[in-house]
Amino acid sequence: MNKRIFAAMMAVVMAFASAAALAENPMTASVPSVEMAGMASITVQGTAQVTADPDEVTVTANTSVTAGTVSGAQEEMNRIVEAATARLLELGVKDDDIVTSDYSYYPRYNYENNTMIGYEANHTLSITCRDVEMLDSVIGALSDSGFSQIYSVTYDVSTRSELYQQALELAIQHAEQKALRMAATGGLTLTGLRSITENGGYNEGYVVNGAADMSVMKSESSSATGIRSGSVSVSASVTVVYDAEKQ
Repeated sequence: MNKRIFAAMMAVVMAFASAAALAENPMTASVPSVEMAGMASITVQGTAQVTADPDEVTVTANTSVTAGTVSGAQEEMNRIVEAATARLLELGVKDDDIVTSDYSYYPRYNYENNTMIGYEANHTLSITCRDVEMLDSVIGALSDSGFSQIYSVTYDVSTRSELYQQALELAIQHAEQKALRMAATGGLTLTGLRSITENGGYNEGYVVNGAADMSVMKSESSSATGIRSGSVSVSASVTVVYDAEKQ
């Protein structure tokens, strides 16, 4: 038999034998990798902020009383708090919007001779006004009742949830705009939306901080505090992943 013909026949037999071996042992077969030529993804962050005029304000105020005994300090402090609460209710503040945020009492000492000279009691109230125009009247009522310090004045909005939904929608639109610009710059075309992840929101009220001396306000002939409200902002952030391909 011609040697060339014999070699060709042997090659065919070996090929069939190899195919049969692979069929009997599929785990030994190698699968060629398939590369999706031109496929890509673009990941972007989208943020947005919505602002609104405040429609409520919270005042945090403290009263501090010193007496020779614990009961004496507490009694005087309770008198001040009850008087302030009655005045606030008369102004139209809801009872549920008058909340104790801190309460404490502790001994006071004369450190020169290391003797106890009495007790100091503190009571902090947080008062929420559903009408921002009530602020001056509320601070006046607190001062007249015996509260000695204002810790903070915080403006806010009652529609925060609705504002956040608006900010969330705008954040997604912002992400799409960034992805389109990045795709165009990189020679890509967006082909689909793969995922959207909410990163959480950032809520910012307008806060006036500082321990103002109420005795100064009390001595003023005018009841106006001069405090001015600012805008309340609600923010949202998202992470969006788009599918893209080469143009």
